[in-house]
Amino acid sequence: MRIHEDQKGFTLIEILITIAIVSILGALSMTMLSRIKFVNAEKAANYVSDGLRKAQVYGMSKETQNYLHIYKYENQYYMKITDSSDGTPDTMGSSGSSIGSNISIYKVVGTADPEVRVEIAGSTQIVVSFKKDGKMREKDSSGDTMEDIRKIIIDGSHEEVILLNPKTGRHIIQ
Repeated sequence: MRIHEDQKGFTLIEILITIAIVSILGALSMTMLSRIKFVNAEKAANYVSDGLRKAQVYGMSKETQNYLHIYKYENQYYMKITDSSDGTPDTMGSSGSSIGSNISIYKVVGTADPEVRVEIAGSTQIVVSFKKDGKMREKDSSGDTMEDIRKIIIDGSHEEVILLNPKTGRHIIQ
């Protein structure tokens, strides 16, 4: 078959090479997307850990009680330090510092076996406060008992766990 100079089109080889290149680029982009989610969970865990450290320093240096709130508002997680344990996600809104949106955050309360994870969503939130000696508060400013939060779990493409020790006030990312 003869090809005339005025014919336009692609050869089969050109089409196969283009499909191969697009396939390779697609596979690479999927790999990078999972890495971005991995970094989001790690970054969020470091950010929450820094917030806990900051709240502990506030607790040891200020006369008033301060509370670290971690909550979800409109599909985004936020963290905010206030002087009240009564704040709700609806009243605080997006005024806190953004933690992220491509993750899920859970709390584990007490030492039950097996542990029960509670997702932070709706009216459920994490509220932590520290005393002058750096330990976590057991009661808020009105005398009500606070939750005995032992773990904060941040789940993205993998899990980051922040272990809390209420008796010493220490926390570590596991």
